[in-house]
Amino acid sequence: MKFQRVDPSAKRKWRLSRVLALIFGVVPSAGLILLITSAVAREAWRPAETVGIVLAVLLLMAQLLQIILYPVIEYAQWEYLIAPDRIEIKKGIFYRTHTIIPISRLQHVAVTQSVLQKPFGLANVQLHTAGDVMEIQEVSMEMAEKICAYLQKRIHYKSGYSDAPGQARRVRTEG
Repeated sequence: MKFQRVDPSAKRKWRLSRVLALIFGVVPSAGLILLITSAVAREAWRPAETVGIVLAVLLLMAQLLQIILYPVIEYAQWEYLIAPDRIEIKKGIFYRTHTIIPISRLQHVAVTQSVLQKPFGLANVQLHTAGDVMEIQEVSMEMAEKICAYLQKRIHYKSGYSDAPGQARRVRTEG
């Protein structure tokens, strides 16, 4: 079995989300830094304005680096595997995680799609166990639906229920 990568259009979605973070978070923060340091420079400490400019430029450069470089690295690091008995998810750049979820522990599977994922045709597959919810992120909507259908069949199979034609469903009774 071979690990699968997330959908390639995930890189464009990640860039868009970081551009939005730049516009709505970093630029106002850089402006606030400049405003505060220029006020401090006028009142007390002349080099404060230079420090403020340097901090604002560093903040903007860090965000631009995240927009350009981070999605490429993140794409290379994010992968998943769906085996008959388990699901494996590997992700992370600075802090790598390798999660193994036995299919026998799955209770529920769902497909979710955020506002930013919709234009790119991406979705997440949520994997619910008794103690946690994990996600296979940024796969195509078509792939997410296939994964969800496959895992739902596996969940029904392990619980004794069958949707196969010609087979009766097992009904649980109390007593």
